[in-house]
Amino acid sequence: MKKFFAALLTLAMTAALLAGCGSSGSAGSTAAPAASGSAAASDIDWPKENITLVVPYSAGGDTDTYARQLAQGLSKELGTNVVVVNTTGGSGVVASSSVMTAKPDGYTALFHHTGVMLTQEAAGSNEFSFFDDFEVVGTAARDDTYALIVRKDSAYKTTEEFVAYAKANPGQVRYSVTYYGATHAVAEAMQREMGIEMNCIDVGSSTADRLTAFMADQCDVLVVNYMNIADYVENGDFIVLGICAEERLPGLEDVPTLKEQGYNVIQPKQYEVRMPKGTDPAIVEKMSAAMETVVSSDAFAEVLSTYYATPFYRNAADTIEQDKATVAELQEFFAE
Repeated sequence: MKKFFAALLTLAMTAALLAGCGSSGSAGSTAAPAASGSAAASDIDWPKENITLVVPYSAGGDTDTYARQLAQGLSKELGTNVVVVNTTGGSGVVASSSVMTAKPDGYTALFHHTGVMLTQEAAGSNEFSFFDDFEVVGTAARDDTYALIVRKDSAYKTTEEFVAYAKANPGQVRYSVTYYGATHAVAEAMQREMGIEMNCIDVGSSTADRLTAFMADQCDVLVVNYMNIADYVENGDFIVLGICAEERLPGLEDVPTLKEQGYNVIQPKQYEVRMPKGTDPAIVEKMSAAMETVVSSDAFAEVLSTYYATPFYRNAADTIEQDKATVAELQEFFAE
């Protein structure tokens, strides 16, 4: 299992780099052409009513925040309200299932991130596929700010102190994990890279649940997107041991990465949109084109920068190709 999650991190990095060389944040990529027999995207009379954008997590977290920024831009671009609906439960499965079974009329879409989707796809943990049972629209954003944090009253306040404590007390450090998600991948990488063993406990899949448990001393260390803990860090309540990124990030230049401290723990997240299987290809194309316009705008980039995230557009074809390549490589590890 540790071998699997080590590969997960490497492959996520590779996919992100490939995307960056091609279509990341650029208008150079074009959406997949409409299928034969379908109206051209520019000619189709859609949308005529509000569009529901379903988010698998509660309000206020990174996925919800980026979804709302995208929805705001799409509302202007498409000339109709794009309404975010938070549907929690089952590590995103409840929300995903609700979109999968919705009427494929172009008025329901899923906004989810790769940290969960690709891991669940590779593990075969769901009774559906994020590729076969959805129409992939594209990718909108990327966040590299996964931060390893402790509370101010922690016995260790640096990465060096944390590793020393964890080595001296194997299995005693309580780590908040959501199985088959990004937090699980980070845990496996930390244990491998640092030579430690942690007590991984599931205290909930939403950011709100995990932060609540962390503040209530139900776990000792937490990894979470920086936007969710910025105020706590500024107030001195939380201490960041390191960021799970290749290099220091714009706006967070004073925060060290785990990699520069000698631990190759990296976990990017991409945020993607899907519609129910059978949605008219012209609708999918029009939605993807609208996403590209929004994601490429200065306004979208400016807002995301306040959360230390970046616009990251990939059309449907690029998203599918790069995500499937990652999943195909990951699947072999579940046979062990």
